[in-house]
Amino acid sequence: MNKNPSQLAFSTLKKLAQKSVDDNLIKLKKANENHQNAQSQLNVLNNYYVEYQQKLNNALFEGIKGSELNNFKSFIASIEQGIEQQKKLLLSLDIKQKQIKNQFNQSQKSLNTYTTLLNKQYNQYLQRQNRLQQKLTDEFAQLQLARRVLNEC
Repeated sequence: MNKNPSQLAFSTLKKLAQKSVDDNLIKLKKANENHQNAQSQLNVLNNYYVEYQQKLNNALFEGIKGSELNNFKSFIASIEQGIEQQKKLLLSLDIKQKQIKNQFNQSQKSLNTYTTLLNKQYNQYLQRQNRLQQKLTDEFAQLQLARRVLNEC
C-alpha cells in the first residue's frame, strides 16, 4: 500500500503514542515499586511501635527506672515521628502514582485513536482497491463479450 501524507502522519503519531505508552508503563511500574517499598517500611515501623509499646508495658509491670522510662518514651516518640513521615511519603507516592496512571491512560487512548484511524484508512484503501479490481474485471468481461459478438458476426 502506498502511504499518503495522512497515513505517514498517523503512523508517526501512532509510533510516538506507543513510545509514550511504553515510557508511562515503565514509570508506573517504578511508582508501584516505590509505593510498595514505602508501605513495607511503614509496616516495619508500625511493628516496631507495637513491639516497643509491649516492651514498655512489660517494663512498667516489672518496674523500671526513670531514665529507662525516658529512653523508652523518646524512642517510641521517634518511631511515631517516623510513622507520620512515612504516611506523608505514602500519600505523596499515591498522588504521583495516580498522575502517572492518568498519563498512561491518556497515552493509551491516543494510541488506540491512531490505531483506529490507521485501520480505517487501510480499510478504505482496500475498498478502493476492490472497486478498482471489480471495475477492471467488468471492463475485461465487456471486452471479451464485445469480441465474441464481433467474431460471431
